Amino acid sequence: MLDLGRYKNLTAFNAAVFTAGGPDTFIGFQSDTLEVAHLTRDVFESLAKVSLKSVLEPQTLLSTAVRENIQELNEWSQQSTLAPLEKKAKTSFKAKSLNINVTQICNLKCTYCAAGGDGTYGDPVKRIEVEKTLPQLKYFLAKLDEGERFHISFLGGEPLLFPSGVRAICEYVSGQANEKGFVPSYKITTNGTIMNDEIMDLLTTYKPTMVISMDGKPEIIDRFRPQKNNKPTSRAIEKTLETLNERRLEIGPLAVHAVFTAQHTAVRETYEYFRAFNFDWIDFIYSVSDENEEANAQYMNEVAKTAERAWLLGGEQELRKIYLFDNYFDRLDSQERLENHCGLGKSFAVIDSRNQIFNCPWTVGQAENRLGQGQWMDEAKLADYDETVIERNRCQPCWAKYMCGGGCSFVHQTTSKSDTLKKSLQFCERTRFLTALSIYYYAKARVESDL
Repeated sequence: MLDLGRYKNLTAFNAAVFTAGGPDTFIGFQSDTLEVAHLTRDVFESLAKVSLKSVLEPQTLLSTAVRENIQELNEWSQQSTLAPLEKKAKTSFKAKSLNINVTQICNLKCTYCAAGGDGTYGDPVKRIEVEKTLPQLKYFLAKLDEGERFHISFLGGEPLLFPSGVRAICEYVSGQANEKGFVPSYKITTNGTIMNDEIMDLLTTYKPTMVISMDGKPEIIDRFRPQKNNKPTSRAIEKTLETLNERRLEIGPLAVHAVFTAQHTAVRETYEYFRAFNFDWIDFIYSVSDENEEANAQYMNEVAKTAERAWLLGGEQELRKIYLFDNYFDRLDSQERLENHCGLGKSFAVIDSRNQIFNCPWTVGQAENRLGQGQWMDEAKLADYDETVIERNRCQPCWAKYMCGGGCSFVHQTTSKSDTLKKSLQFCERTRFLTALSIYYYAKARVESDL
């Protein structure tokens, strides 16, 4: 699929695959410094060929004759404009981002629901007790320094089945922020079928990012995200979006989250449908549990088509409305290497409806992934997360490691110490492809000269 070459910490690819009938375009990437350059054909063809699934680091160039003419490439491989990463001392857990399952009940029954098919995670407790949650939050907030950012994502089930609970938490955290000087932000991930005056007042007061979960055009939504009585949901979601856009200047950012599976890989078509709603950003992801190799390839091809379309419509600005590109552009601009895909066991946690603390949204209800309860944290469990995610998932040889941060530990089945590494090669292949795709557009936007 992607013509890829490597030499030590240099990776290069022919970006022609990313555009319909486009010319050969050779892009190089220095994985230690996160630098990007255009390459000549001679330089590219001198590199050892590898696949997207390979993590091998070829130490020699293929052609001795060519090697003599590309000293600049060798110098690029050896240089490092960034200080070497140092092993960080273990520090105590400090939450800078929390997911709170304010409800564990839902009004839909999505076909791929990760919360037991009904939002409950198999737990009979349907919503959080705010009087227990506020002291728990006080425990986490006390560790924050002045000026630090602190983020809460409200999840479910469907969180907007309990808007008074969301409001009570926002009110408390905002009050603590005014007193202690940290900077709060909020996000609500919702199925978008519920809207009323109480919810709108919540949105205009605290201005959370509103993320609507919808996976495609109306026929796709109604197929994969029906109501419990099997009635369609797409019209209710569109009505909510119409209401939100009428009040757009009064609320926070409006975004959409779409999940693709083997049954639905139409990313380009979905992107075109989403454009009508003027979202601030769009998040496309492939299902964490789907291991269909053909669908994985279709998804990558569809994202490439979508990126080409976005670029033609509005260049970098339009492309960066798609979250993955915005995220990778930021990383390449800052040249800040990412060691941890997420804050697993370090700075991120999930609070369920019983005020139990888990390490990941996908592991709620799993005893081996429980980090604590209420204001108590299991220090023995936390000690398991000393290493970086790159180390935890054995990603050191991968050329995309500092862009990816070691990948999703849930996908690779390493969320707890008892788990055995079972790396998903499809996840890695997909991540490397999307990284290369982002690097290509970054080169179009930022890089001029050739090596």
